[in-house]
Amino acid sequence: MDDDEMIAFLMERLLQREGYRVTVFTHAARALAAVRDHAEPFDLVITDYNMPGMSGLEFARAVRELHPDSPVAITSGYISEELRAQAPAAGVSELIYKPNTVEELFAAVDRLARAVLRPPSR
Repeated sequence: MDDDEMIAFLMERLLQREGYRVTVFTHAARALAAVRDHAEPFDLVITDYNMPGMSGLEFARAVRELHPDSPVAITSGYISEELRAQAPAAGVSELIYKPNTVEELFAAVDRLARAVLRPPSR
């Protein structure tokens, strides 16, 4: 999710080329409704931190309330110490610097996807 339509479109295309099924949103309320109404949880969620109406941290908390096992990553051009401190409590699995390289984005998505596919250790 990113409120910048061009960035959302670009990320959608790049991730699809890598074989991922991608659903893109530019509005937090619509994205949250899709997470809530989707029959099966999304495998992972990536959101921009600075979003109008709902910050990435607020969105992460809302997603984790609905689907506690869904990994959530936040992208931001400025990852402050405050964001680093608040992210784990909001259920954020990873912080991704933006602008980042495509390779960094793919590596983060791969890490999060593997975490979903790996059975929990007992």
